[in-house]
Amino acid sequence: MVLSLNTNHLSSLVQNSLTASTAGLNSAIERLTTGFKINHAKDNAAGYSIVTQYSSKLSSYNVAQDNTAMGLDLITTATDSLSLITSHLQRMRDLAEQAANGTYGEDSLQAIQAEFTQRTNEIQRLLESTEYNGVQLFKQSGSKFIEEVEPISAEEAQNEGYTVITNADELQAMQNDTNGKYILMADIDLTGYDWEPISDFSGEFNGNGYTISNLYVNNNTYDYYGFFRRIENATIENVAFENANVTGKMQVGILAGYSYNSTISNCLVTGMVSGHSDVGALVGTNTHYSTIDSCYSIADVSGQAYRVGGLVGYNSDHSSIDYCFAQSDATGNMNIGGFAGQNSNDSTITNCFSEGVSNGNSQIGSFIGSNDSGTIDSCYWNQDSSQSTTGVGQGSSTGLTGSTAMEIEELKAGNELPGYSIVLDSQETEITFQVGIHSDDSSKILIDTEFNFRISALNVATSDAARKALAKIDNMLEMVNSKQTDYGAAYNRLESALETIGVSIDNLTSSRSTLRDADIAEVSSEYIKNQILQQASATLLATANQSPSIALQLL
Repeated sequence: MVLSLNTNHLSSLVQNSLTASTAGLNSAIERLTTGFKINHAKDNAAGYSIVTQYSSKLSSYNVAQDNTAMGLDLITTATDSLSLITSHLQRMRDLAEQAANGTYGEDSLQAIQAEFTQRTNEIQRLLESTEYNGVQLFKQSGSKFIEEVEPISAEEAQNEGYTVITNADELQAMQNDTNGKYILMADIDLTGYDWEPISDFSGEFNGNGYTISNLYVNNNTYDYYGFFRRIENATIENVAFENANVTGKMQVGILAGYSYNSTISNCLVTGMVSGHSDVGALVGTNTHYSTIDSCYSIADVSGQAYRVGGLVGYNSDHSSIDYCFAQSDATGNMNIGGFAGQNSNDSTITNCFSEGVSNGNSQIGSFIGSNDSGTIDSCYWNQDSSQSTTGVGQGSSTGLTGSTAMEIEELKAGNELPGYSIVLDSQETEITFQVGIHSDDSSKILIDTEFNFRISALNVATSDAARKALAKIDNMLEMVNSKQTDYGAAYNRLESALETIGVSIDNLTSSRSTLRDADIAEVSSEYIKNQILQQASATLLATANQSPSIALQLL
C-alpha cells in the first residue's frame, strides 16, 4: 500500500467497517426492542405490504368479533324478555283455567281478574320497553292493510251478530249460509286444505285484520273462481290473502271471481292467478255498481285471452275503484294492464297507481289495457318499473300520469297515494349484524324484529268468558314461542359466525407472525456479532489513523 499524506486508505476501510457494523447493531437493537423483523418497508418491501394487509384484516375481524358478541347480547336480552312474557301468559292461562271451573263466587272471580289485568299490563310494558342499546327489540310493523284495523274480540263480535271463525273448517262452513255475517278471530293457514270456492255469497265477511294464507284452487274448466266464486250485494272487508294460487277459466280472482253490486274494502292479496279471460289478482270482474276501496295486490297474473289486470280484470257498469294499488305483473293476449285489463261503461278509477310489467299482443297499458267509456282521475303508473311506454293501451288516458319511481315515492310520502306506510314499516323492522369484514351478504346476518303481538284485555270475570280466554292465550303462547324460535335460530347463526371469526383471527395472526416477528435467537447473534465488529473497528481506527505519521518519518 502506498504511503500517502492526503489519502488514508486504511482508515477509510476501517471507517466503512465501523459504519456497517454500527448499522447492523442498530438494526438488531430495533428488532430486539420491537420484536419485529419487518419494521419499515425497506426491511422487506413485499413482506411489509402483506403484513399491512394482514393487520388491517385482523383489526376488522376484531371489530366483527365485537359486533357478533353484541348481537348475541341483543338476542339474549330479547329471549329473556320473551321468557318473562311466556311466564306471565302461562300464569294467566292457569288463572283462566281456575276461573273457568264454575266454583268461584263473584268476589273470587274479581280477584282473579285483578291479577289477570296486572299481568296483561306487565306484558304490554315488556313489549314496549325491551331494547338493547336504544334498539327496540319487539317492533310492531303496523298494519299491513292500507287502513289500520283494530280487531274486535269474540265477545264483541257475537254481540254484533257475527258468527266467529277460528279455523279452516269453520271458514268452509260459510257455504252453508251464504247470507250470514262472519268474522275471523285467527289467522288461518289453508296449506293442504281442499278448498271448495264459496258460491253466490251475499252476506258480510269481516277479516278483522287476520290473514288467510296458502289458498289453493285449481280448475281451468270453471268460471267464477277464487275464494268466493260470485259475491252479490255482499260486503267484504279487512282480510288478507297471502301466498294464494288460483287457477280458473273466466272471471278469476284470489278474493272473488265475480263481484256484483258488492263492496270490497281494506283487503290485500298476494300470490299467483291464472285463467282464460277476465282475470285479476283481487277480483276477476267488478261490475254493476260494485266498489273496491283501499285494497292492493302483489301478484303474478296471467290470462290466455283478454282483460287481464294486476288488481282487477274487468271494471264495468258504473263500478268504482278508489285508493288502491297493484304491484303485479300481468300477461295475456289483449286488454292487459298493470292495474286493470279494461275499464268501461261509466266506471271510475281514482287515486290509484300501479307498479308492474304488462305483456301481451294488443291493447297493452302499464295501468289499463283498455279504457272504454270509463273515467280515470288522479292515477299514476311507474315508468321505471314498466316495459310499456304508455299507461293506457287503448282509449282515453286523461287523469293518468306516468311518473318515475322517485316521484311515486314522493306522492306516497305526501299521502296522495296508498301504500307508503306499508313499504316503510316492512323495512324498519330488520336489524343487520355485520359479522364479517366485507360488504357482501356473506358478512351479514339479518334478523327481523317484527313482532305483531298485541295483548288484549281479556275477560275472566265469568267462567264462560274464562273458557273463551283459554283459546286466545294458547294462540298468544304460540306466537311467543314462534318468535322465541326465530331469535334462537339467529343466536345459533351468530355463535357459528363468532367461532368462524375466531378461526380466521388465529390463522391470520399465525401468518402475520411468520412474516413479521423476529427470531430473537438469530437477532441476538447478529447483535453480538455487530457489537464485537463495532468495538474492533473502533480500536483499529486509531491505529489506521497513525499511517500518515509514518510517512512523515521519511522526510
